[in-house]
Amino acid sequence: MYTLYGSPGTASLAPHCMLEEVGAPYAFVPVDISGETRDPAYLKLNPHGRVPTLVVNDKPIFESAAICVWLADRYPQAGLAPAVDAEERAIYMQWMMYLTNTVQENLLQFLDPHLYTTHLDETPHIVEKGRTRVDAAFGVIEKALKDQGPYLLGRTPSAADIYLSMLAGWYEGQEAFAQAFPMIEANRKQLALRPGMARALAVNG
Repeated sequence: MYTLYGSPGTASLAPHCMLEEVGAPYAFVPVDISGETRDPAYLKLNPHGRVPTLVVNDKPIFESAAICVWLADRYPQAGLAPAVDAEERAIYMQWMMYLTNTVQENLLQFLDPHLYTTHLDETPHIVEKGRTRVDAAFGVIEKALKDQGPYLLGRTPSAADIYLSMLAGWYEGQEAFAQAFPMIEANRKQLALRPGMARALAVNG
């Protein structure tokens, strides 16, 4: 059995969805990340004190995207990632890296501007620039889904779509997001119909 340390609505959502989708036995352990102080026992699992952390055979794995990729490969029968030697693997990895390195980073700049400056009077400008950058990043995905969707790999959903769904849910102003990015919104709604996704989303609110 795996143990997933996380907090509802955070970066632990995608691994949580993945665990449900692949049908792996797991326990979910809530972690309070609302303040600056972290439990020393948790810091031994994840030195940054962030979520998620997945414990596998008493060994911790952190970073949401890494956990998702590992679970998809560990449970190929779930069909959430192309095989390592498949031609589609390169596109799948492209989107996983784009989501965590570009979209997620720009979202954090948009949502947590205080992390990017020591001068609070600069935060409005950081938010403005962050929104511009994240909208552009989501725009790239929107076009890809329009051209080859409904999923990032075409007709087949993957861990990349699950990760996209998590990040899109962080966007402040969900109604405006749905209007600006209808293909991404349709992708999310379709994923939410899957039983595993529905169970994880219910726990996360």
